[in-house]
Amino acid sequence: MATEPLITWQAPTHIHKEKRTDWYWVVGIITLALAAVSFMFGEVITGLFIIVAAAALVLHASHPAHTVTYEINDRGIRADDTLYPFLTLESFCIPHDHVPHRLLIKSRKVFMPLIVIYIDEVDPEEIREIMLKYIAETEHREPLLKLLLERVGF
Repeated sequence: MATEPLITWQAPTHIHKEKRTDWYWVVGIITLALAAVSFMFGEVITGLFIIVAAAALVLHASHPAHTVTYEINDRGIRADDTLYPFLTLESFCIPHDHVPHRLLIKSRKVFMPLIVIYIDEVDPEEIREIMLKYIAETEHREPLLKLLLERVGF
């Protein structure tokens, strides 16, 4: 059963920053140093995990963000083909201290506690008014690790 969208916009999945060659060198040197320390203390699995995790982060960071079409309708929030029903969402927040603006949504699901959606093309207040009809507004903060990784360029 299709429902009419109340608002639609497009935004990237994450903020992508072009990396220079020295960024990759720094990440590689730090990764190898941490892995070497792990190996010296006999923590082989930890050392291997550090290498695999760093490789995955570098691969993810090197790919540009793709654009997603977001829509809010009377059932929930749709991100391309994924629907986040309002029944599974607890609250939302649109902090004004970030550029571009972000819609932070707290989910009731255990393994997906915070959904971050970038708002580029539409007025954040318009989204706020629509969201208030369905779920509560509560102050949320992005996880410190996410903000740190964003600052470093991941």
